[in-house]
Amino acid sequence: MVTQDNNYNLEYGLISSMLATGLTAQAREVISWLEPEMFATYNLGALYANIRKQARKHDLIDCLLLSQDYGENLATLAEMANKATYGGNLLGYAKKIHSSWVNRSAQQTMLKLAGEMSQARNESQVNELTQKALNQIQKLLVSKTEIKPIAMGELVDSYVDVLEKRSKSDFKERLLYTGIEAVDNILGGINSTDIVIVAGRPGTGKTEFSLTVTRNIAKNHGSVLFFSLEMGNFQLVDRLLSATGGVSVKKLRNPAELDEGDYHRLTSALQEVRSQDVYFVDRGGLSADEICAITENHISEKGAPSVVVIDYLGLMNHKQERGVNLTQAIANSMSKLKAFTKNFNIPIILLCQLNRDVDSRAVKRPANSDLRDSGSIEQDASQIIMLYREGAYKADCDNPYSEAIVTKNRFGGLGTAYMRFEKGHFLDCDQAKAYQELNEKPQQAPKSYAKSYGKGAN
Repeated sequence: MVTQDNNYNLEYGLISSMLATGLTAQAREVISWLEPEMFATYNLGALYANIRKQARKHDLIDCLLLSQDYGENLATLAEMANKATYGGNLLGYAKKIHSSWVNRSAQQTMLKLAGEMSQARNESQVNELTQKALNQIQKLLVSKTEIKPIAMGELVDSYVDVLEKRSKSDFKERLLYTGIEAVDNILGGINSTDIVIVAGRPGTGKTEFSLTVTRNIAKNHGSVLFFSLEMGNFQLVDRLLSATGGVSVKKLRNPAELDEGDYHRLTSALQEVRSQDVYFVDRGGLSADEICAITENHISEKGAPSVVVIDYLGLMNHKQERGVNLTQAIANSMSKLKAFTKNFNIPIILLCQLNRDVDSRAVKRPANSDLRDSGSIEQDASQIIMLYREGAYKADCDNPYSEAIVTKNRFGGLGTAYMRFEKGHFLDCDQAKAYQELNEKPQQAPKSYAKSYGKGAN
């Protein structure tokens, strides 16, 4: 039996852990079903209610803002956070609080039944009261610690605040931008719960595109966690230094070819790259569960990255069990990644290969149907960017442009962004000029969207 002191300790431990660790995945899960009225200590239940309200409204748990926005005592909150024991067992605390509430509620129901039965006038009334009490107790006994639907009224109250935030000039800084101007003009920014698919055939520049995005986010003071399931860390650093310093990868691999100018540019590039908040994981064959676990540990140690990049889906371990085909196994991996972005509010850029059927077609510009095992990939993606480069198919091609074809954009329009591809790197270019040159028509600029840039998700 849980005593009153044990109740208080459990409830205090739950709240102090939430204040100390913030809005973790466990905290999100607890908030989805644990109700304030389940607390035995009124003051702690009221504090939990404000914490839950803050988490749902502002997507965080913060002592200072609890004090400013909800009138909680900052000194008390700080003391509770400092006394937190172990934040990794929030679910365990919450389940015990729930169990204790079930016991208290059942006892109250039986006491109420005893009082009502003492005043019952006949057997029919006794049976009716007994059945009513049994039904109430049965509901308590079968109640589970599960997600509870949120009333529309509660959501609308919070949504009004969301609209106010979106109207502020700094809201666009909450979105993530690739830093590739033409691509950002079409996408209009990447939300914190998006999975962005970057797909193409070998040689079209998927890894280079993702490294360009990584470099741009880092330059704008964002943070990137990059999972490379194919290339080693130093190969990635070669490419980043080459793009940053303008020194060819070939020379970096053969330092004897470096001249004085190369060394000067390389020194500057090293200083710039060293200060950037980019982390690499170059382990092959990771599963979606392992990627999520590594990211959670990284968040605990270094803070949340602006984006997670995975290069690439085909090299992940999809844990294909007996009787489960690859398409379903990939669907399971996609579901786990999608759940992660939603729970942690960190977007994912996921690289994918296209089917070989593209190579046999006369027109090789890809479509969503060209994605390998495309059903779940297309379904779970918020945006899909198809990379196409004519030079990948023709050795003697003089076309300097690559195309980033946005074939899905859940919150915006579709279109094609052009980039120059020089010495293995993507560069911004004049969109109208590229369109005209490639289509051999009078100048007709492709549809553009309002340009706006932020510093990346924080």
